[in-house]
Amino acid sequence: MKHITDRRTLLGLLGLLGICCGLVPSARADFRHAGVGARPKALGSAFVAVADDANAAYWNPAGLTRSNRTSLMLSNSWLYGVSEIDNYYLAMELPSLGAFHFGASWVRLGITDIYSEDTISLAVAAELPFMTGLSVGLAGKMFVLDAPGYDQYNDPNFTGGDQGYSADLGLLYDSGGPWTLGGTIYNLHETSLQLLSSTANPDPVYTEWAGGGSYLFRDTLLLTADFRNREGRTTDIVLHGGAEIWFFDALVLRTGLDRGMVTLGVGLQDIHWEADFSLETDNNLGNIYMLSFTIRN
Repeated sequence: MKHITDRRTLLGLLGLLGICCGLVPSARADFRHAGVGARPKALGSAFVAVADDANAAYWNPAGLTRSNRTSLMLSNSWLYGVSEIDNYYLAMELPSLGAFHFGASWVRLGITDIYSEDTISLAVAAELPFMTGLSVGLAGKMFVLDAPGYDQYNDPNFTGGDQGYSADLGLLYDSGGPWTLGGTIYNLHETSLQLLSSTANPDPVYTEWAGGGSYLFRDTLLLTADFRNREGRTTDIVLHGGAEIWFFDALVLRTGLDRGMVTLGVGLQDIHWEADFSLETDNNLGNIYMLSFTIRN
């Protein structure tokens, strides 16, 4: 059993290193987060048409118009049973100002004292006056790349880190009834980052898009589905889907399909707080656990 645990730990670290930085010496950047927030993750990362809580600041900024509450969400993930992997997430719904709604989010993915990627977003949204139920949102984004562990290579080309900027554009149509439609273009400006000044081809943060819909049955059962492209390839489309069912407006059960992997989740809420948990199993690397806690007015 100890051998299996060590093997999974090694696979998890190598997997994240491979995704984030190309096993360090090539110093690659990624900034693709398959899913943040326990509720969206439990729904199979099909959230672009739901986006009715603080997660909207990250998933679809137009969804900020669906709530007039002020809230703060903190989330932590445990990836593949490897304690050295950091995956934190913070999302906020801020007080509205007239017709404008505001939000913010911060995501960190990395390995403690070795590598980190931070994505910081500030979002604003408003309902469009010419069509009832249609909202638009824009999120300005900053990417911060850092690799303190690379210092050990004593590479004179190591820049110490890099920054990039982009924006997300979201639309959401709320029918006023049981169904919604949503879409987001992520990273309108395809920025590039690098850790080595000698890098001939800096790593792009790809422009990607997602579109989908949701349907609420009898105010109890929510079904949602998204289509998303990957790595800027318009022909590489993935379907995400999920469902959640509420009991007495206090307990919720969730399930979904995220890139072919089954997700599960549970949540509890009261008027001023909500706690959500999600689980995804990767047959190669192991389990991904997420826990989110929200406080709101």
